[in-house]
Amino acid sequence: MTTFVRADGRPLRVVPGFRERVLGYRPSVTPRPEWTPDQYERAAEKKLERARRLVAEIGQRQELDRGTVLDVGCGDGINCLVMAYVAHARVVGVDLRQPGFERLAELVVARLDGGRLFTDVIAGLPVRFSRADATSLPFPPDSFDVLFSRSALEHIAPVGRALAEMARVTRAGGVIHHAVDPYYWLRGCHKRGLVDIPWAHARLSLDDFRRFVTEREGAAVAAQRCDRLRTLNRLTLAEWREAIEAGPFDILEWTEAPSPFAVQLLEENPDVLDSLAVGVEPRDLVNGRLEFWLHVRKS
Repeated sequence: MTTFVRADGRPLRVVPGFRERVLGYRPSVTPRPEWTPDQYERAAEKKLERARRLVAEIGQRQELDRGTVLDVGCGDGINCLVMAYVAHARVVGVDLRQPGFERLAELVVARLDGGRLFTDVIAGLPVRFSRADATSLPFPPDSFDVLFSRSALEHIAPVGRALAEMARVTRAGGVIHHAVDPYYWLRGCHKRGLVDIPWAHARLSLDDFRRFVTEREGAAVAAQRCDRLRTLNRLTLAEWREAIEAGPFDILEWTEAPSPFAVQLLEENPDVLDSLAVGVEPRDLVNGRLEFWLHVRKS
């Protein structure tokens, strides 16, 4: 059996193929250079389905017709486009980079309105995009009825400052929704953090992680992977709750969604539980999605 010994002397099992197994268990919706037309079509269908579901969920809590909506960390902009088209909301998307509206967005819009050119549909939508840092949003107080982010908040630091900014620009009683990929779950470290030590990111310090990757893939790859991990908020589920409760929010709903695949892998690798970092709990390892709905309190 191959093992890796942490700096504290504890040996951890190395499980060949673990990384590839985790990476391959579900298809990605992020385009890759090698994608076929069928893969683009499937990804566009999934993207549209998710965006429609998001619009419906927000619409149950807040009137969207002619309402103002901010998408923080809008990424490819697809959620903004679908919300503006389906719900007739006035939508602003902010990110560190503006969306390029490549092939996937065009396929999604074609499913919404196949009778017009993509550029004509976009030009007629009440949506705009802006480059902005979530910790310093360029909007006056009380600008939005709804604010949401999807798989973005785990990348934004410091979290407390970002949450305060989001509360500032959302009107009193406005709805805020966040969906977070928690760091310590099976894939929360993202692709670069996955190695053949099960849940290495929940068991190794960054120094130990760097040493493990250096031994197998070289110092340059190890440095790239560690730099990526440093961009993520390494918060447990309990710490996420503490961060939200420290802000001017009323929690309307809090959902932690376990992944059956993660539960299965943890059952196969029970020794993981004996070597977790301080503060990390078993539920952190298997809850693949954290979603919460908030109201904003204004003093």
